[in-house]
Amino acid sequence: MFVYKTIGGACVKSATPKSQGQGAAPAPAPSLGGAIAIQHPVGLRGRNLMADVTQIQSALARIAPAEGGAGPRFEVDGHCGPKTNNAIQQFQIKHFGWKGADGLVEPGRQTLQKLNALLARTAPASVVAPTTPTNTGSLTQPELRAAIELAQRWILSAQATVLAAVPLLHDTGRVDGLQAFGRDARMRLLNKHFQIDGHGIPTHRVQLILRVFDRMRQVFQRPGGMWGESAFEPDPLHTPGVAAYTWWGGFFLGGQSRKEAGHTIRLDTIYLCPDLKRLSEDIRAFVVVHELAHFVGHPEYIDDHAYNFQGKGAKIQRLTPQLRLLNAESYANFAFESARGGEPPAF
Repeated sequence: MFVYKTIGGACVKSATPKSQGQGAAPAPAPSLGGAIAIQHPVGLRGRNLMADVTQIQSALARIAPAEGGAGPRFEVDGHCGPKTNNAIQQFQIKHFGWKGADGLVEPGRQTLQKLNALLARTAPASVVAPTTPTNTGSLTQPELRAAIELAQRWILSAQATVLAAVPLLHDTGRVDGLQAFGRDARMRLLNKHFQIDGHGIPTHRVQLILRVFDRMRQVFQRPGGMWGESAFEPDPLHTPGVAAYTWWGGFFLGGQSRKEAGHTIRLDTIYLCPDLKRLSEDIRAFVVVHELAHFVGHPEYIDDHAYNFQGKGAKIQRLTPQLRLLNAESYANFAFESARGGEPPAF
């Protein structure tokens, strides 16, 4: 099922892409970089706190298998199980041999140092194939690049906001000396957009949110496309009145495609449409994050249960906690507010 984010803000679903013409326009975005830090050991016999495990999993996902990493399809969920332990050990075997493969990443020790050394070398990945615009109404390469890079920064901010709250998830009675770093402050956005406290098991709910944002982040890790094509492409059909579209759960449909009006429409791609140009830079990035939520949701599909423009946000505020976890606008709102502060846009 294709999910179209219209210029008016609503999403429309269709099993068939809407053919409207021919042509294309481009844009690239970089991969995630930066060093990581952990407080306690991760892996075999490690303390395996969720925040630390997430950092190590994220690093292993960002490092290519040729360098001993697990690659961008490696799931980051904060749980240290057999897959994570094996990935750590395989990384150590690659760089230190069997004698150095104890399956444990410790603060300040050689495995963490090697991970950070490789992360520092991570080259930017092109996620949109460069082409020449054939339509003056299309976004230029710099405009498309700006929207995608801004969306990526929001996603990283969202991950940081979630990770900051993880150590305090169960400290409901705790009062910190500095209010700005206390539990209420760290949980504010999670509760505002996903109602974590008082609804189910907070760890499970936060793991789901973190998994969604990490899959979004993995999309930017596809150098030239995980399946040989770019993650973002210009809409070859020039669909009018639409900002962007993608296939529900397309993140898991590598290499699959459909034919429409002489064009190959990939299911593992997010298409950016010419009318995206009509929106402001912030709303373009908002659209990208919204469509990414549809793209990476699985096995529970992330749908459109409410939008910001409905009753000036009243409908989205009435969603149950479970529906908020499965609402694309909620993820875009959380990412926007994590990075920007203030109320998310309604359009």
